[in-house]
Amino acid sequence: MASRSQEETASRIGLLREVVELLMWELAALSDRKWEELPELKKRKEVIAERLKQYDWTPGPQELEPLDIVMLKSQIADLEVQSRRKVQMQLQVIRSQLDSLQNQKKYWLDCLNIYFRQYQPETSRNL
Repeated sequence: MASRSQEETASRIGLLREVVELLMWELAALSDRKWEELPELKKRKEVIAERLKQYDWTPGPQELEPLDIVMLKSQIADLEVQSRRKVQMQLQVIRSQLDSLQNQKKYWLDCLNIYFRQYQPETSRNL
């Protein structure tokens, strides 16, 4: 792999730092249950993902890869795993809530379907 210019390396490092910062914001929002922040963070992730595509990230020999880039890539991978886990946990909570709501709905519909009209006197049925 040809050595990259210092300018390109600095640009890559800056971009990877932005990714780390964004993932940390996302983790904080998830941890603090600030769901309203997630749409904006998603937009920012999309923008940064497009910027990441501008570079060839094919790994080269470890000794040629700048240490900053190696460390940032590792940190990004760790943060993504943490973020993914938090999102999956929240999705499980939502699934449980939906199941509970569906069971409640079924119960309430069943309650609506039980009438005692057949046991009521004729005059009270017309009410």
